[in-house]
Amino acid sequence: MEINETPNPEDSSEELAWIKNLQRNSWEPEVIISGISLAFIFAFPAQIYDFAVKLTQDYGLEFIGAYLVLLYLSIIVSVFKIFFSVHLVLRFTWAGLLGLSYAFPNGVINEKLFKNSRDFQYKKPQEMVLKLEKICSMAFAFPMMMGMIFIVFTLYLGLLLFLYRYFDLNFFMIYLFFLASLVGFGLLSAFSKKNKFKSSLNASIFSTVQAVYQSNLGKWSISAYSIFIMGLTAPFIKSDSKGFFNFANYANLDQELLEWPDNSMYFEDQKDPQKRFPRAMMPSANISGDFTSISIAYYDEDNKNFEKIKEGIHTLPDSLAWPSLENQQDLYKIYLNDSLVSNKITEWKKVSYGATGQRAYLVVLDINSLKPGAHEIRIEKLTLFGALGFSEPEIKYRKNWAKFSFIKVTS
Repeated sequence: MEINETPNPEDSSEELAWIKNLQRNSWEPEVIISGISLAFIFAFPAQIYDFAVKLTQDYGLEFIGAYLVLLYLSIIVSVFKIFFSVHLVLRFTWAGLLGLSYAFPNGVINEKLFKNSRDFQYKKPQEMVLKLEKICSMAFAFPMMMGMIFIVFTLYLGLLLFLYRYFDLNFFMIYLFFLASLVGFGLLSAFSKKNKFKSSLNASIFSTVQAVYQSNLGKWSISAYSIFIMGLTAPFIKSDSKGFFNFANYANLDQELLEWPDNSMYFEDQKDPQKRFPRAMMPSANISGDFTSISIAYYDEDNKNFEKIKEGIHTLPDSLAWPSLENQQDLYKIYLNDSLVSNKITEWKKVSYGATGQRAYLVVLDINSLKPGAHEIRIEKLTLFGALGFSEPEIKYRKNWAKFSFIKVTS
């Protein structure tokens, strides 16, 4: 037996009244959500930076891959940072206009203005409040649409990174597959005929919200607004990724760092204990006594590539006189004032730093013969580098992988 239910006009009117009441009071949850979200978002960049460093140091992701992950996550955080900040500014403006409309409900009294301002037509505060109310609600709903896009992309990217790590795949192939799949999906969506999959996709919340914005504000306006917001993220992204290239295992130090070294990179007492160090680290810039320790950052990429480097070491120039490779420590040469000292080190101790969990090799240098004053540490290294799959990986010799000075205080 089939039962036909006819909608009750009273129920419909009650639902409409309920929705309108929610709309009128939506500013309260909007402000709370935006405020709480901003409080968390401003703390995210440091966590994202540390996550990207872990990817390249602990998990062996090629540096360019970790850098792309950092940029992608920084874009997401920056976009929402801008959205919620703009929303709060609009809501503060709205609150000010609301107070103005309450204090002066009649708005402008033209007769009491200066003569040169009396002949103009002014809007009433209530009109401005209602108009800005719609703008605020629209500005708050837009991040929801962007959030859905980012969630899908992030889950997909996370899956690819998992496959990269689990199956030890080539990052360049993963990168190409990611781009190809995005292009393929875009072409399929644009040129495929109506089908069940496309119908279900267009019936999703994301597609509905996007269609509402496009049909009411204009499809090109929404696209331009999205591009404009992306452009505003550039300064935030630059700030969030500052110094990340210091963690590029395959690269020499750039000229600026050679001339003006950043001591927080090299000395433990000048480093934030919650942050990792990129290359080499000593306890302090001022050393006393007969011995000092040096910690050298561990990169899992060296572990993955060691056998390939070992097989291809014969391709290095004879002038380098690099010794045979027995273990990963042999990828380094440590110089003290241009005198090779790593060949005198009998033990490379493996250590892990508690706050960050960073792994490193710890070595002890005998500095008994050094006179008080400035002395230089320089570390050379062999790495395997391939230009994102465009060429066969090659062994690269890095003369200035790390270079800094310390001061011996006493004899």
